[in-house]
Amino acid sequence: MSLIISLTVASAVGTLLGNLSLFMIIGTMAERQQKKQQKELERMQNAFLEMRQKETERLYRYAQMES
Repeated sequence: MSLIISLTVASAVGTLLGNLSLFMIIGTMAERQQKKQQKELERMQNAFLEMRQKETERLYRYAQMES
């Protein structure tokens, strides 16, 4: 009887630990992916701001020439 209880408890604990480690791995992978996406978004925002600034300067120079 104690063998069955020991095996049941060991199986439950092993399953719990396995699931927790799996969730931890998945969480770590998701966090890495989120950081990569954040860096890409920042890069794209900076590129857009730079492009918009250049276009504004170009239009300003054009307006200066027209005056």
